[in-house]
Amino acid sequence: DTSIFSMIGMGVGCFAMIIALSVMNGFESIVHDRLRGFDGDLNLPDALPAEYLSNIAEIEVAMPYMERKGVIRGSLDNLIVSIKAIDEKVMDDIYEIPRKGDQLKDGNIIIGQGLAKRLGKDINDEITLFSPIDQVYGIGFPPIKRMNISGTFNTKMLNYDDSYIFMTLNDGRNLFKRKKKIDGYDIKVYDKKMVGPTKIKLYKLVGESVIIKSWQEKNKALVDAMKMERLAAFFILGLIFLVASFNLSSSLILLSIRKIKEVGMVRVLGAPKKEIMAVVILLGIKTAMKGVLFGICIALSIIFLQNEYSLIPLPSKIYFIDFLPMEISSIDFFLVCIMVSSFVILSSYFAAKKIAYLKITKALQWAK
Repeated sequence: DTSIFSMIGMGVGCFAMIIALSVMNGFESIVHDRLRGFDGDLNLPDALPAEYLSNIAEIEVAMPYMERKGVIRGSLDNLIVSIKAIDEKVMDDIYEIPRKGDQLKDGNIIIGQGLAKRLGKDINDEITLFSPIDQVYGIGFPPIKRMNISGTFNTKMLNYDDSYIFMTLNDGRNLFKRKKKIDGYDIKVYDKKMVGPTKIKLYKLVGESVIIKSWQEKNKALVDAMKMERLAAFFILGLIFLVASFNLSSSLILLSIRKIKEVGMVRVLGAPKKEIMAVVILLGIKTAMKGVLFGICIALSIIFLQNEYSLIPLPSKIYFIDFLPMEISSIDFFLVCIMVSSFVILSSYFAAKKIAYLKITKALQWAK
């Protein structure tokens, strides 16, 4: 029966769209948390004293930092890295970085796991750091520091693990001889929904000339790419509904042709065209909704089971997690429902219009 294929088409389309969007949302949520955990919520250049920041109710922690490109010397190679000197006392309050080893302290550094492998180093090994840009005299050597690796971190995000080093603010001041003050503050707010209002309050204090960046703006290319990917998937998977809608419309027309004699007789008895159309449209909605509800139920069940029991694993050596993340948002679910309803109603309407506006004589002759 063609109506069964219509139900299957609608169900498969609904299932595919909800599952695909939930997987994208899951990955996007984890990526956003990793980016926010590495960069903090807001980055403020050194434009006002720290006591001003403590007066803003939305700010949980503000950590001063200094950052510079430098060179790290290992047993295998010399590499250019980003050296970030931070206040080690509040490091764990700002950053949410998966790491192993001891806490950061003077004389020690924490480096990315990828960088450690490239250097042939591990925890408790010694490395040499120097900052060529901080060479004080024209003929002299740049500041050099021998440091101990107290820990490694592993974000598996962008190039962080291959290019970043954390040291204490005190060690940073000794290494960055030409820096006279801190570069700015990494800020964490109590709730990520407060990032926008907090940024507005900071601009009122420092003025529009100072550039304050959120973690989304610092990683704008990646964030925008993930949004475009999700939007493209939404429209491409919508083609499944379009094909299923043609199938639904065809099945309604075929069903009506089988009952064409009854339609003609009802028209002769004075039934309005609108009532005939309403019957066909309701029949189409009833047929399609069976498949849609089945597809939604199966998709939501899989999402629930995956989140509870992690039934679908991922190779942890390739991805930064070991299970397939799934997260369905109310907005996506609402958009899927709107798309399904639109396609079902339109396909049913066109089929109903074709039947209802068929000439009575033609309908009766067709039945002969």
